[in-house]
Amino acid sequence: MPVQPTPRRRRLGTEIRRAREALGWSLDEAAQRLGYRALSTVSKIENGTQGVKLQALAHFFEVLQIQNEAQREQWRELVRRAGEPDWHQRYEGVVDDPLSDYLTEIEEALELFHWNSGSLHGLLQTSDHERAVIEGSRAWTTAEDIERFIAMRAEHRLAMANRHPPLKIWSVIPEGLLRQEIGGRAVARAQVEHLIDLLKSDPNVTIQVLPLSAGAHAGMDGPFMLMSFATGGDTVTIEATRARLHLTDHESVEVYRTTSNHLKSDAFGQKESLSLLKTIAKDLAA
Repeated sequence: MPVQPTPRRRRLGTEIRRAREALGWSLDEAAQRLGYRALSTVSKIENGTQGVKLQALAHFFEVLQIQNEAQREQWRELVRRAGEPDWHQRYEGVVDDPLSDYLTEIEEALELFHWNSGSLHGLLQTSDHERAVIEGSRAWTTAEDIERFIAMRAEHRLAMANRHPPLKIWSVIPEGLLRQEIGGRAVARAQVEHLIDLLKSDPNVTIQVLPLSAGAHAGMDGPFMLMSFATGGDTVTIEATRARLHLTDHESVEVYRTTSNHLKSDAFGQKESLSLLKTIAKDLAA
């Protein structure tokens, strides 16, 4: 029976597709091995438009050779909560796909690498900086939509702050973005000071500054986020104003992992980054 393709059903479908492709099976071969008459059944499961029952997972584990117990439990949890509404569904019209998928994924991720030459990651922003970015983007047409989006972001930030284990964030930030007076000099300075506090006090946050002197660098192709999960199956999210592209195939993920490593090498280390952040904060106070 067709079901609502919720973020967790799509996530399970992605995991099943990865397991199938790792075995080198076509949809038709997977359907035969799993005991389905039509390959369309497997296709629907992988797309999240057909559900999988909890009691059927043991068969999936055996056929798809899923032996890692942590991965098995992750699949079970995705099935158990497949139809459970996410908190962000209350923000319909403000949080729709693919943002909804992203929010679900980041709440399950263990690590996140972030690069964006035009914007800080939302979990690193102060509230004043965040509001200035949202209002400046002109992506929302009404004041009510702006307030609902800000409320959603605040709830997301709180949920992430209280989750266990905490998300490990690694962000490479270009110097030019830090010097940009978003919200005015006082707001920009407070944002840089917030990053200094995070770098000094939060072991789960790694911040590197890419100096202007770096010149051409690996991140010039555009923004992306690389998310890592406990059982593997890492994903890349490419951001745009009102859209997000999710990449899950191994080859694409590895390309962006290489890019992230190059950016880490191009940027200042922790000590130099802290020193530059302090200099920028002082410049913005002048």
